[in-house]
Amino acid sequence: MRKCVIWNGGDIYEAIINQVKFEELKGNLNCAAILSKSMARFIKKRDGYDVIGKEDLYSLEFDYLIIAAKDYYKEILAEAIAMGIPREKIINCRVLQIPNFDLSRYVSLRENPVTILSDDCWGGYVYHVLDLPFTSPLINIYWPRDSFCEFIQDPFFYLGQPLRMVQEANPRKNMTPICRLGDGEKNVQLNMVHAASFQEAENLWNKRKERINRNRVFIKFGFDGTDPQSEEYLRVFDQLPYDKICTYSGKTKIKNVIYAKRFERDWYHGKRIEFGTYKDWFRQEVNFLKTVDLLKLLNHEHDYIREM
Repeated sequence: MRKCVIWNGGDIYEAIINQVKFEELKGNLNCAAILSKSMARFIKKRDGYDVIGKEDLYSLEFDYLIIAAKDYYKEILAEAIAMGIPREKIINCRVLQIPNFDLSRYVSLRENPVTILSDDCWGGYVYHVLDLPFTSPLINIYWPRDSFCEFIQDPFFYLGQPLRMVQEANPRKNMTPICRLGDGEKNVQLNMVHAASFQEAENLWNKRKERINRNRVFIKFGFDGTDPQSEEYLRVFDQLPYDKICTYSGKTKIKNVIYAKRFERDWYHGKRIEFGTYKDWFRQEVNFLKTVDLLKLLNHEHDYIREM
């Protein structure tokens, strides 16, 4: 059970209080107090919780601070950090509204971070949705599929190699930095699509590489059945010794490979989807949260598929 303080008692608090009560009922959470500078002047308790002012926070012991705010979240976050509360102890309340949220699963990712090695922006989306630090250098990177397939067969060899520049960025020509890991026959290429220069890409790569958790790696791969190398990619994926998921639009009996029926047609308008690829579709936050239970998936639970 984690002891928590909720900062703010306004409309967002009203939106999450049922989830807080449910987590208490499950034995995952004990709410120690509500921090509200305005409310503390007039009332002592709300929903059975003590109402405290900011100065009272220093005398409380707690595991996590839940910020119940939307428009002023960044301001409250900065204020809490200035008070000496570590960033890793602060939770954005929006994570409580993730489908099938469970605090015990969520804090396991906080306290034992997962390093997501993804072939596209999916990993970055997951860290953002879950309000987790980027504990992987594979953020905002475009991978040629053959390079990513090679990379995941020996990821820690490549992660131990220096990042080398193949092509510098040139905004006027719409060129982004292209980099390489490894040399000779054992090398992979990656495109830093959101970096303004190789120096920026290298700085972010090295900073995030320091956060890697070798004991908790998760791999995401995605392609469709029209790719001529699909069978080879599936073979490699099947042999990976890590927790993993593959999004694939063909037929296969390999475990941890999913194809969402939701992709086949736009249910709302009653027509087939004719744009993009399955991999791109799954990358969208609203879609993968409807397709999988994200917290179960990252916690190595097998019943993570929501739609079949």
